[in-house]
Amino acid sequence: MRNKLLLLLLPLLLSFSGYSVTNPSTWIELGFSKNIIKNLKFEFNPELRLLGNYKMDSYILEGGLSYKVHKYLTVASYYRYEDEWDYKKSTGAYKGQQTSSRLAFDAKSGIEMFRFNFQVRIRYTNGLYANNDASEFRYRAKIGYNIKGIKLVPYLSAEFFHDLSVAETDRNNISGGFKYIDKGRYTAGLEYTINKSNDVSLFYRLQDNRIKDVSTNIIGLGYSHDF
Repeated sequence: MRNKLLLLLLPLLLSFSGYSVTNPSTWIELGFSKNIIKNLKFEFNPELRLLGNYKMDSYILEGGLSYKVHKYLTVASYYRYEDEWDYKKSTGAYKGQQTSSRLAFDAKSGIEMFRFNFQVRIRYTNGLYANNDASEFRYRAKIGYNIKGIKLVPYLSAEFFHDLSVAETDRNNISGGFKYIDKGRYTAGLEYTINKSNDVSLFYRLQDNRIKDVSTNIIGLGYSHDF
């Protein structure tokens, strides 16, 4: 069954990758969590992003708290620090780097039905760095299917960004409607449960920046550990 599933997903991933003629970027996403008290969890989520030629794009350090209000609602807050490389401005090994930080606030929910897992998340972020305190809303929906007898879970997700700082003149240049959605991320992946505390994932992601009219292919690896 596992081999059949991989054979079914491979054409899907290859068809997605046809959206770009450049080498895909690589994202490595890690997640570590620890229960502090009942329903309150500390999370640390570092991330590494590489460009298509494996040059450094950015690294992210994110930490925060999540609280399970009840079965169908979890709220969370995070602080994120990001260091991004700007090669157009670079004249040396460590030139052209841009650092930023921001706060994020989440409301998350989900249900399981007929071996399907449905999740939704609304996130609000606000920048904290000098000359840029931009804020945005992000809306994400995810569906996974728990295949009987194996620990491999295929999933699809879509996330839409509404940056409140985008000028109305730029929004009017967005084609295809939904002018308040300035960026989208579309993901297809596989999650594998190693044991009760450890999970790994492999995913393909298409990121569509509608303001710049640029799409990026991303191949990603994920790992999470619950202490």
